[in-house]
Amino acid sequence: MMRSLFSGVSGLKNHQIRMDVIGNNIANINTIGFKKGRVTFEEALAQTMRGAMRPSELHGGTNPMQVGLGITIGSIDTMFSQGNLESTGIQTDLAIQGDGFFVLSDGVSEYYTRSGNFQFDAQGRLINPTNGYVVQGYMANNSGVIEPGTSIGDIVLPFGQKVAAKATTKVAFTGNLNASENPQGTIVRSDVMYAIETTTDDSDVNGLYASGNTNSNITGLVPGITTITVNDGTNTHTYTYVLEDSGASNDDFNSLADLIDEINNDFSGSIQVTLNSSGALEFSYDGTGSATISITSNSAVLESALTEANGTVSDDGAGNVVTTTTDEFSHRATENDLLVNLRNSSGQSLNLSSGDALAISCLKNGALITGNFTVSSSSTLADLNTQIASVLGLSETTQVSIDSSGRLNIQGDPGADNELSAISISESNNSVLGSTMSFTEIQEAKDAKYSTNVTIYDALGHKHTLTLTFKKTVIPGQWTWEAQLGGDETISAGGQGKLAFNPDGSLLSFTYDGGATALQFNPNNGADPMNVILDVGTTSSYDGLTQFSAPSAVVINSQDGYASGNLSSISIAQNGEITGLFTNGVTKTLAQIVLAVFNNPSGLLKVGDNMFSTSANSGAPAKGAVGEVIQSTILPGSLEMSNVDLAEEFTDMIVAQRGFQANARVITTSDDMLNELVNLKR
Repeated sequence: MMRSLFSGVSGLKNHQIRMDVIGNNIANINTIGFKKGRVTFEEALAQTMRGAMRPSELHGGTNPMQVGLGITIGSIDTMFSQGNLESTGIQTDLAIQGDGFFVLSDGVSEYYTRSGNFQFDAQGRLINPTNGYVVQGYMANNSGVIEPGTSIGDIVLPFGQKVAAKATTKVAFTGNLNASENPQGTIVRSDVMYAIETTTDDSDVNGLYASGNTNSNITGLVPGITTITVNDGTNTHTYTYVLEDSGASNDDFNSLADLIDEINNDFSGSIQVTLNSSGALEFSYDGTGSATISITSNSAVLESALTEANGTVSDDGAGNVVTTTTDEFSHRATENDLLVNLRNSSGQSLNLSSGDALAISCLKNGALITGNFTVSSSSTLADLNTQIASVLGLSETTQVSIDSSGRLNIQGDPGADNELSAISISESNNSVLGSTMSFTEIQEAKDAKYSTNVTIYDALGHKHTLTLTFKKTVIPGQWTWEAQLGGDETISAGGQGKLAFNPDGSLLSFTYDGGATALQFNPNNGADPMNVILDVGTTSSYDGLTQFSAPSAVVINSQDGYASGNLSSISIAQNGEITGLFTNGVTKTLAQIVLAVFNNPSGLLKVGDNMFSTSANSGAPAKGAVGEVIQSTILPGSLEMSNVDLAEEFTDMIVAQRGFQANARVITTSDDMLNELVNLKR
């Protein structure tokens, strides 16, 4: 009877322990990183009343007879299931997603926790604010590299640390240079020039300039409609303007030479006409005698140019000759016209004669260049054009030409470096030539170029503005480039070169002039000379500069230099790396938090402050960075909450309460039975 009493007592005691564990779980329902406990029971030793007997040939065996002596605690386990994560927004609040523990040290021993509410102390150490223990990890070297074999130690961030300046060694460019853009040369043109009309010119009358009575161009002649009527006092003949004259005696004309042939054919023995050295129709009497000439036209401008010849012509055979002349006719100058026959836009002679010396001068990109040309009786405009092209140093003689309007056109070589200005073709005391050869700019010389700039740094952290200017050449797909610096720097090599592209727009080559391999310059401020590689991409690819028919846009992809800077803030990555952001924009790894895992985390000893220490059955910790020996994740700005399930705990509480009540009933029942036993003597 005493056995049941003691069994009930053991039940009461151990259910109370279970209730203690449940109460602790509920008490820590809001404790960061808390891991709940669990109690398991096991049967206590049993009293053997009869042992077991093995079977014999005649009788079967018998089982042992045992009476249990109650229960005892089998284990109190710590349950390391994942707790919910709560975002806090505080950078140094850390939560572990998965297995593992943060490692803390008090300077002597290591402790382990899932509670990641860390802070930095006054010395920059990452600590647990509850007890000041320091979080453990790897520290990076001055270059921001965690070297292999680095030992685990206190994480101490060097707030106030400076990053030394780094000289730029490479600048990478990307973008496009416009394939459709081309350099332009200066284009200038003179005033209109005319040349004396001769019978060999055979110029269309429609367009000739008549100077004298008319002083204007002959225009508006209508083929088949416009006529000229000539009367010698006896005979009258009418001639019709046509686009193409088929010959004499058909009363048609297109040029003055055609008209002369017709008149001389029809008025033979009466009057005859020639084209004199001034380009005027000169009428005379054919033979001995006289005639009164009357010329009319249904074209007012044509009649105005011809009627100066109206009047009496005569020849008495004794050398007394009377002639009449029309206006002087000129055609728009061509390259085959003689210089001595040239006139200005008003029909006034340029006053050029054999032996005249013409001075040719020009400013080419601001530099004065001069030359001369001596006029001969056979010199043509083509000859003068060739000399002008030679004096101006033009690539082709065809860049100096006469257009259909009789203007002298000069086209300079492409590019602003070949800019032409103040072009002059003159002769001393010849104002007519000077005004006619006064050139008007039609097109300004300019480069097809694009510039971009980037700030680079020397070893002392001084800024230097590097400007790269690309200029397109006349060679398809080729550009020149030039580097310029905006201060007192001195470029010693690699300041210019050539850039070429393939027909598909990809990069063909990028070279430095003079065999250089990089831009070299002296900052002239005490810093070491600099050697900067200009990277415009990989040949035959599109990863850098390209040449397509699209607007030019070259940007800086990267440059590896920077000024000095101070540590301004930090960030923590999911692998535990702590990265520092410096005031110069540089980011550098400062440290990396390590985690520890155990073969049997339930074997760890709770030591308070949400921390654990190793025990004989936990095993030694395996420590390392996330992604190495530990496949978990560190979440910055979050905390792991308690893994206590309140509904489960309340259910366990009911079970524990009922167990306690049942064991209490065993004790009271055993007491009643003992009471009956005592009362037997009564």
